[in-house]
Amino acid sequence: MTRIHVKALWLILIAVFAGGCDEGLKPAAPVIPTGYMSGLIRFQHWPPPDSLVDLRIVAFRVFPPMNIPTEVQLGRVAIYPPLGDTTHLPFHVDSTRYGFALQAGEYPYVIVAQRYGQNILADWRVVGQFDLDSILTVPSLVTILENDTTFNINISVDFSNPPPPPF
Repeated sequence: MTRIHVKALWLILIAVFAGGCDEGLKPAAPVIPTGYMSGLIRFQHWPPPDSLVDLRIVAFRVFPPMNIPTEVQLGRVAIYPPLGDTTHLPFHVDSTRYGFALQAGEYPYVIVAQRYGQNILADWRVVGQFDLDSILTVPSLVTILENDTTFNINISVDFSNPPPPPF
């Protein structure tokens, strides 16, 4: 090979490899430890269909949640089905099983939330909460362990007698 061909080959190799390097030795994204929560939701006294727009499980890392949109933006809540998902918990059933992955940690307030109107930021109410002692004024803590399933996070929803709001 001539000297010119060797230089051209080196220039081509440098151009190919330099074009593939966009961020150099950037640190890897942190791994967020996750676990799994599952349970059964029992429903009573369903409201009229026109007041059922959405129904989701929400697990809060802070209790009481002071500013729910901020908690969502900061990632301090887990929502199932996730926001943006067009599905929701089923309507007009006696019960439903659920299970979903979420960040490992403590969740002192796990609820079922009903959206009853078109305002996605304001038209929500709590219709059930996880509570081991059945005193609806104090929710029970849920601890999610990394790579493990927390079973029996069962929630009773009575649309005629919802738990009091936490704030």
